[in-house]
Amino acid sequence: MEEALPVPTTLTGLLLFIVLLLPGLAYATIRDRRSAERRLSAFKETGSVVFASVISELFILGIFAITRASWPENTPDVGRLIREGADYAQDHYASLSLWAIGLLVLATLLASFVAWRAPSVPHESIMSAWWLIFERFHRDSDLYVGCVLEDGSFIQGRLASYNKSSDDSPDREIVLVGPLQYRPAGSTDSVEYPAGAVCLSARKMLAMFVSYLDPDLAEVEGEEEERQATSAA
Repeated sequence: MEEALPVPTTLTGLLLFIVLLLPGLAYATIRDRRSAERRLSAFKETGSVVFASVISELFILGIFAITRASWPENTPDVGRLIREGADYAQDHYASLSLWAIGLLVLATLLASFVAWRAPSVPHESIMSAWWLIFERFHRDSDLYVGCVLEDGSFIQGRLASYNKSSDDSPDREIVLVGPLQYRPAGSTDSVEYPAGAVCLSARKMLAMFVSYLDPDLAEVEGEEEERQATSAA
């Protein structure tokens, strides 16, 4: 059974906890918003957060070391802080606090920037079949999805949203927007359904068909259909 991270019970422990995890949490949050949902174990998720924090903080500390060597009079004396400890900290608590907060903010910004610029495409072996057909192939296309439901009916529309979980779970939904085409069970003719959007459950689907259309071509066709409808009116 996986255990959660222990919560610090002292002020010093809490501060160290924040310093250690804040950049990594920022990295993980932005990474998760930009990529498909992946369910990692608590150990792997904690490891990625700590690793991102340590790497970003070491990089910022390296920059601080260069700054310290170039302008020693304007930066905290780390040597004296180590030798004198609390005495030096008490005499220079204001500058030490500002530098500590500034370095932590820089490390967090660095981790956030890396997460924002990092490739958001995971390896296809860990992703769901939905992600493969919607994201892996022709990512710049307009997607038109047709679904055969368990009662034999068929509904088609433009993809608006879908559950990006990496698990092929039946408890997922897909949202299609108009124009919606609907064909009742046993019929061979499709009709335009009078609704702007529809939400379908994966549990009720038997098959899914996806068409990849060029966005510019789809826009031209839409304008042509609108002109024809206006002329007919």
